[in-house]
Amino acid sequence: MTSALSAQSGVAPSGEAPSSKAPRGRRLREAALRLRRPDAVTLAVLGVTALALVLRLYDLGGRAMHHDESLHATFAFYLAEGRGYVHDPLMHGPLQFHVIAALFRLFGDGEAMARLLAALAGTALVAAPLLLRRSLGGVGTVVAALLLALSPSLLYFSRFARNDVVIALWTLLIVAAVWRYREEGGQRWLVLLAATLALAFATKETVYLTVAVLLIYLDVALARTLLARRPSRGRRRMFEAAALLPTAWLIAVLWRPLGRRLAPGPRPRDADLLVVLGTLSAPFLAAGVAPPLGWLGLDLSGDGERAVGAATVLLLMGGSAAAGLHWDWRRWALLAAIFYAITLPLYSTGFTNLDGLGSGLWGSLDYWLDQQDVRRGSQPGFYYLMMLPLYEMLSLVPALVGGAWLVWRGDRLARMLAWWFLGTLVALSLAGEKMPWLTVHLALPLAMLAARVAGEALPAAGRALRGRGATVAARAGGGVAAVAVMGMMALLLALSLRTAGGVVYGHPDTPIEPLIYTQTSPDVPALAREIESFAAAGPGSARPPVYVDTTASFSWPWVWYLRDYSGVRYVSAETIADGVPEGSILIATDSTLAANPGLRDGFAEARPYRHRLWFPEQRYRETTPTTLIEGIGDGSLLTDWIDFFADRIEEDAIGSIDGEVLFPPRPAAAGG
Repeated sequence: MTSALSAQSGVAPSGEAPSSKAPRGRRLREAALRLRRPDAVTLAVLGVTALALVLRLYDLGGRAMHHDESLHATFAFYLAEGRGYVHDPLMHGPLQFHVIAALFRLFGDGEAMARLLAALAGTALVAAPLLLRRSLGGVGTVVAALLLALSPSLLYFSRFARNDVVIALWTLLIVAAVWRYREEGGQRWLVLLAATLALAFATKETVYLTVAVLLIYLDVALARTLLARRPSRGRRRMFEAAALLPTAWLIAVLWRPLGRRLAPGPRPRDADLLVVLGTLSAPFLAAGVAPPLGWLGLDLSGDGERAVGAATVLLLMGGSAAAGLHWDWRRWALLAAIFYAITLPLYSTGFTNLDGLGSGLWGSLDYWLDQQDVRRGSQPGFYYLMMLPLYEMLSLVPALVGGAWLVWRGDRLARMLAWWFLGTLVALSLAGEKMPWLTVHLALPLAMLAARVAGEALPAAGRALRGRGATVAARAGGGVAAVAVMGMMALLLALSLRTAGGVVYGHPDTPIEPLIYTQTSPDVPALAREIESFAAAGPGSARPPVYVDTTASFSWPWVWYLRDYSGVRYVSAETIADGVPEGSILIATDSTLAANPGLRDGFAEARPYRHRLWFPEQRYRETTPTTLIEGIGDGSLLTDWIDFFADRIEEDAIGSIDGEVLFPPRPAAAGG
């Protein structure tokens, strides 16, 4: 019997007793026994997790610090030094800064330590499918761990001081909590939901997309449940369905006076989840009123914006509290306490920066709504449809083919995972800003859906091949089909491993493929070491001052690499044109030096270098439906695809912004 049928009939997959049927004491004893004596599935997942940890920690500090990484690490370094922290939506949530700062305080600062949070979160992500084992089955759980461990996108950004893999962990835990509560009930899953939702809001604004996707899913699921309880038929049923779809969430909030009358029976668990997820998230959605108010001509700037923001946040907090307390005052009070005990101290840095509460509850969504019109990255609408086949083919093929099969069969978990993937894909494709690191948020549900397919298909294939009633011809045919499928998956695995090996370890700071996008050149850390060596060779303790050109954000990641160097000044090209003091070290862009050819006078040595590199995107950006169809028809698209998989692009084709490090004459004492 499949796990989907098992879940509906009360029989757990893999011979496990269903937790929703067993007495609480028995469940606790069984859980304690599993912890003492983990079974083969748990051991396999732990083994894959250990492999994932090695893959994520190996040479973690070897790659040059990306522009964004240097920002995150530098402000965490300032916090670790006691200079404080002020939340800025530009750099997303505060959790990353607080955790990295704590790591710096405990173990010292450095590139590897700045990336350790992402590496540990990426490792924990690999073990997280154990929470869904009852529905994925043993095979599906192990496959999920393998896909999450080896995904090129997830592996690359698990070694990157960004928060995408961190929030991917919270997202999977949120989805697991929602699913387990829907299937079993239990306060612990609501507690997990509240805690991980709070951590997600304190990590990155993609949580808004996740919340929207889940709320719509739960609303539709509740509407279907309510409709099933109604005796209506024909046109009346169609009318009720149309009325329930947009209002099911309101019925969930007003279940006592409204739900019982419309659909007699116990309150559905989907209604509980709608209330909990909606009421905890609502205050963070306050800035959603800004666009309609702007369309109405209201000036939202300065004191006016602060007044509207404060009023909206307080109104949503009050309304959420009223709805939650009406739902179940004991449970909601506990969940709200957990949620706000995590978010409020993080945004306010331990209540030392109360403005952070406003920038979190209002400013985060407000800033990123404004950024949608900026369209940073300028990527086409099909961007993720291009990225997924390049990097996630191992999950993509089984998820699309087998996922469609499971959804058609009515598999509830597959339907939820498919909705999670499709909803996220549509939201990210419509968003103004499209970046390669956001592929993480598509690779995750794809891997889970592919694992669900494997958990159903592989055991079923094994049973069919071993079936006593099957004819020899049927078993032979099934064997050929199984070998063909396994051969295809082996090929996809080989391609995925090759892709991951190249982008993660082969050329991690050379953007010859689009996942890297833009990256600091390895020249920068090498020159930073040379600057330190030059300064140390001089007489006494005085170091020559360093002037860094700020043209085109050239100061980053120099701010990070020169964080311990006293006397660094970040100045404009105009200031540099006026001249820098004798004996200084100058770091300037080629454009600044070309506009002021006399700047090199007085310097003894010059080190030309490539500062920032980027993948050339013109070709795929110019793709139109017509050229796409032509490429499919004449075979050139397939040829280009194969060529790219084989060799990526030539390194001399990548773009760059270049500069020079100019050194003054070395002091006489240094030469003896």
